[in-house]
Order: sequence, then C-alpha cells, then structure tokens
Amino acid sequence: MLSTVKDAGNVRRDTIKTARDRGVKWIRLAFVDIAGIEKNITIPVSELERAMNGRVTFDGGSIDGFIREEELDMLLRPDPATFAILPWTLESGAPEARMLCDILMPDGTPFEGCPRSTLKRVIDDAEDVMRDVKTALEVEFYLFERDANGIPTTRTVDAGSYFDYSPSDRGDDARTAMAAALEAMGIGVLSAHHEHGAGQHELDLAAGGVLGTADRLVTVRSVVKQIAARHNIHATFMPKPIESSAGSGLHVYVALGEIDEVVRLHAIAGLLDHAPGFTAVCNPTVNSYKRLMPAWDAPVYTVWSQRSANALVRVPPPIDGPPLLEIRSPDSACNPYLALAVLIEAVADGIRSRTLPGDPFTGSTYELREKYRKDHGIRTLPHSLGEAIEALDKDLVMRGALGDHIYHAFRDAKMAEFERYRLAVHPWEHQEYLRKF
Repeated sequence: MLSTVKDAGNVRRDTIKTARDRGVKWIRLAFVDIAGIEKNITIPVSELERAMNGRVTFDGGSIDGFIREEELDMLLRPDPATFAILPWTLESGAPEARMLCDILMPDGTPFEGCPRSTLKRVIDDAEDVMRDVKTALEVEFYLFERDANGIPTTRTVDAGSYFDYSPSDRGDDARTAMAAALEAMGIGVLSAHHEHGAGQHELDLAAGGVLGTADRLVTVRSVVKQIAARHNIHATFMPKPIESSAGSGLHVYVALGEIDEVVRLHAIAGLLDHAPGFTAVCNPTVNSYKRLMPAWDAPVYTVWSQRSANALVRVPPPIDGPPLLEIRSPDSACNPYLALAVLIEAVADGIRSRTLPGDPFTGSTYELREKYRKDHGIRTLPHSLGEAIEALDKDLVMRGALGDHIYHAFRDAKMAEFERYRLAVHPWEHQEYLRKF
C-alpha cells in the first residue's frame, strides 16, 4: 500500500512538472454529465497540485443527473493519465491542457452518479471472467457548412462517398487536422477517411484499455468540434442529421484475447441477449432510432455474423491475433462511459451464463422473414427511445451495470426527452396535414 501511495505521488509530481516545463498556463478539468456532455472547470497551473489532491469543488446540483434540487459541493479528482496539451492553444502565449476527472463526494468517497467511476466498477466486477480486455472505435460524424451568421446548417462541405478524396474538399483538410491534433494528444488514429454520406467522415482509433477508450471518445468529440470550428465548418455526431443520407454510428470493437472459442461464443450471446436492454444507453436520443432502420447497413435485429455488414455483432476474420467482436448498433451521441459499461457487462454476463448465440447468419439481415426470426429467437431492436427505455426497465443486468442512481437519473431524463419529442408538432406534420384537413 505504501508503495502504491508513493507511486501515485510521483505521478502527480511528474504531471505538474510536465505542465510547468511545457509552459502550460491553464488546465481544463473535464468530466461528463449523465448524458455524456462534457463539462469543465478551468484553473491556473498554480492550482494544479491542489486539484491533483482532489481539492477542487463544484456545485453538483447544477449538473444533469447528479444531485438535483439541492446545492452540494462535490470534488473533482483529475486522472494524471489523461493529461494532454490542447495543440491549438500552443501559439496563443497561454497554452492549455486538459485532464479528465472522477467525481467524489465531499468526504472523498466515489460519487455513485459519476459515469467514469461507474465504468471503472464494471471493469473491476468483470475480472472474474475476463481480464485485459481491449477496445477500439470507429467514430462517424458529419461536417456541415455554417451560414453567414455562423449558425450550423445541413449543407455538406463535399459531395463525396466512401474513401473519396478531392483536393478542394474542405472536410478532408479538417479531418486531417483532427487526426493530427489527436495524435499530438497521444490518441492513436489508425486511419481517417470519407464515409458513405456527402460530408460524412470517420476516424478509426487504436485499441486500448476500456476506460482509456471511453476517455478517448470524450476527447475525440471535443477535438473534432474544435478543429471544425477553426475551419469555419460545423461537426456533429447527431446520429441521423439528414433523412436521405446514411446515419453516423459508433462501431465498438472488443478484443478478449487468447480465449477458448466457446467462451467467445458466450460473449456474443451475452451481447445479443442484452441488446434490447442496452440500446437506450448506446442509442440515447430520439434521433438515434431514425438511424436504426433497414438501410445503410444499420443493424435492426439481434443477429451475429462473420461477414454481414448489417448484423448487430460481427466477428470479422482475424488479421493480427484473435478475432474481434464488432458491435455495430451504438452511436456517438452516447455517454461513452455508460455505453462501454453496459457492453462490457453484457459480454461478462454471457460468459458467466454460458449461453450460446446459435449459428452465424450469412447474407443481409434485412431479408429475414418473421417466421425465421421467431423460429431462431431473433428479436428486433427497439424502434424508439420510449421502447428502448421499456427494454432497459426489464433488463436487471443492464440496470445493475448502471447502478441505481444512474439508472433512475438516466431513465427520468430520457423519458422527459421522449415526452417532449412526442408532444412536439414537427414540420412534416404541417406539410402533411395543414392543408389536407
């Protein structure tokens, strides 16, 4: 124990020294709320040591999903492993760094509503059936023009499709700058390319530990938006911004390492069994369900395959090691920590339960007939956020992964969002009914 405390002290001192040696003037202490929206508090570098000792407070009553209707000072504990200088601030004369934080109660104990701490707990709990799990991400997003007032539009910055390149493509220039910024912050980018939709792009992130993967997605969303703004365009991770174009997904790869093939099948079964239950967390907006439709390779059924591009879980042929599990339903509007928590819990529960997923499917899942689905126990993913919340309510394993506080806070927030959407009168309704009736 003494050695661990000493090592932690050395890491803190090294981080402070690095910040000062690099001329950092300001530190952004970042965390996410229940919806996964990044929040931050900026401190001068002179306060970094105090922050590293968990002495920076904020009002938890002001953050969605934390402690509502009362004012409660909570503590931020920055993780030294997440220290990174923001590259675009280096020439400002006042360089900034960013650190991701865990949230503590006033007495220094972990806050049960902290998404990052929740993922840590799930990772620790899953160690009885899997260790050293690695995850990687394919992150899709759109780049749009801004109008004369700087307001985002849905006008795309190019007319390209898969892997296209044009010297006049402003989106390509921005995407390259995004990848360079991420690399400078220590986030490995395996590749970056144009996606199917005009104005749609993808960044493929290198594999790493589960917690680090969630941290990286938080960083990617922030960096992509920052760099896009500096190119006078707007980046959005909205799952389905254009009706007639492909939606933007978040493909999650899980590497379980050198395990028995039967264990891998158990893991797949866990994902298929809990897919309806984890959908609300992995696809958390009303807009998410306009992407989960039988088009553009979006998954709609609880099916696994080795080659089908629209299966929920795909196990592509291995290249440099054991097979990976690719989960294709999530989108980047999710809270990264909560999404990975429910996915890891689903995998762990499948291994513990020793269930099997049946034979892999071949072909397009969109052609599955109702009788075939019924005979093979294949279910449909929820069609709306309301249906997804109902499925989450029934899945005690997924609820357990979230914990009681986050489950209820998340559910309340999402049901309120769905009710606002349900009551809203949309432009389509005006076009369809205003003159007709």
